[in-house]
Amino acid sequence: MGLPEGHCLLSGRRPRTRGTDQASVLFKALADPLGIRLVPLIRHPPGREACFRDLAEEFAMPRARLSHHLRIRVSAGLLTRESRGTWSWYHLVPEPLETLRAPLDDGGPLVGPIAPADNSDAACC
Repeated sequence: MGLPEGHCLLSGRRPRTRGTDQASVLFKALADPLGIRLVPLIRHPPGREACFRDLAEEFAMPRARLSHHLRIRVSAGLLTRESRGTWSWYHLVPEPLETLRAPLDDGGPLVGPIAPADNSDAACC
């Protein structure tokens, strides 16, 4: 007898998803050191925005690679991009950072109590 789609193999229950789908996308967007470094560089200047030119000066990498990393954060909803003349300006969107807190809050899936697994029927790898 199989479990319904999306249910945990160990507990047999559907995992809590209070913001976890969106949080998963956001955590992935921040999962490398460059992603972590970009957020404060964009958040702290006046106006909470940063020009691509200024960001490129901070990182020793080709501009195309930096552009790719910024595009990932824009796609995840962490940043918005606005073209002004020759340059792109990036703005931090604060709401997604709040979404990242939900899985870490009390009762969230990353800090809530771990349910005992009933693995009497579960086959081990």
